[in-house]
Amino acid sequence: MIDALGDAALSVLLEFGLPALFVVFVLKGALVGKPLPTSVLLPGYLLAVSASDLLVAAAIGVASAGYVTGQVMLFLSARRYGPGFTDATGWIRVSEVRLERANRWFRRYGGASVFVTNLVPYVGSFVLIPAGIARYPFGRVVVHATVSTVLNYVLIVWLVLGSLELVTGI
Repeated sequence: MIDALGDAALSVLLEFGLPALFVVFVLKGALVGKPLPTSVLLPGYLLAVSASDLLVAAAIGVASAGYVTGQVMLFLSARRYGPGFTDATGWIRVSEVRLERANRWFRRYGGASVFVTNLVPYVGSFVLIPAGIARYPFGRVVVHATVSTVLNYVLIVWLVLGSLELVTGI
């Protein structure tokens, strides 16, 4: 199923380009699109369109902006609805185990947990729920999320495209 979802998402990206990239990453950041393999989609899209350096930079910027936008939506929802926000909104489901793990991370590490979890695949965004509930400062959340997201996507693209260049010599 995830392969089919990834293929469908890549087809949409190839058809609609950067606007679709933004939407896909908003969904991912807001946990709605959690099954989307964005760590594969971003470099896959760039490879499929034979992206120039300018397009690579633009795609990283657009993907980062989308992901952080989704995370901010999640943070603000948790801030507004409090501990029961996943039930109140109905658009997102988070298991109690994941929510408790995110709560522990946030209580222990605060804003640094936002930064660190954004660098770990399938973990980012969950910690924004306790951050919102705890009313962590909005500006700090945005800074931690933005810096770590840009770093994450630069590293992913650099590793994939750099590895391909090393292997193929192109």
